[in-house]
Amino acid sequence: MNVADLEVLEATHETLVGVSGLRTVRLIRTDESVEIPLSRLPAAVLEPSGVENVAWPETPVGTYHLVHWRTRVLDRAVPGSRAFESLVSLAEACRDAVEANSLLGGKAEDGPPSERNASLRPAVGATRLGAVRLCETVPGRPTALAFDGASGYWIESMAGAATLDDETLFSSGPHVVEIGSPARRIVDQTFNGLTGGLTLDLGDGPREIHQMGVLSAGSTSALAVLEAAIESFIDGRTYTLTTPGGVDFPNCRLECFGRLGPPRAGTQWHQPYKITYRQLAR
Repeated sequence: MNVADLEVLEATHETLVGVSGLRTVRLIRTDESVEIPLSRLPAAVLEPSGVENVAWPETPVGTYHLVHWRTRVLDRAVPGSRAFESLVSLAEACRDAVEANSLLGGKAEDGPPSERNASLRPAVGATRLGAVRLCETVPGRPTALAFDGASGYWIESMAGAATLDDETLFSSGPHVVEIGSPARRIVDQTFNGLTGGLTLDLGDGPREIHQMGVLSAGSTSALAVLEAAIESFIDGRTYTLTTPGGVDFPNCRLECFGRLGPPRAGTQWHQPYKITYRQLAR
């Protein structure tokens, strides 16, 4: 774990400190045993449970770093008793507090879904949370309820953004542009009784260019406006496509704008997409 990971955990710890009803909040090392005196109960214990680097599917630009953690809420309570009901309410209050502060004071931000724990929700949020569950009970030890979580941030960002006719429509999220091979139009003609054939060179042919990425916006309406602006270029005319690396490809016609599944919601709305261009002349 690095310094930024520790800042994420510390911000989560500070969020739990503010939950009413807790007497103790401890941040411990992974698999560290902890003893909370009965006089310091109820308590919350925050424990890191690993890290993970992921990227958006089909868009391997940038690296998103997820810090996985687990929170246990402990108290003297027997399942089925009023004390246990109070413990459940306290654990849910802890979960709600982290959910309400999902950005953790700016330490976390939305990113791709986790490959390690797909049950956390929201799948692309800055902080993703699991359900509250009862831990294995040990005689003579406090009862514990736990929930898993993960908070992430970008450690490697995309450099540059593609433009179409100098319009910066794609800068809200990571994207890649794949340039297809140029084509040459050749016609081979054969004749009866003639060995070989005649080859006609008809000049340069079109080439396909594909763009895959994610559009992000603060609301569904803002995302719809951005998508409509892109679709307005599907008009049969040609434009200059500039790649994130700054290379111009003139005479490009936008053939298709496809949404790769439904939009995903975190602290923002995110829409994975694929665009096909056809460069008619080089």
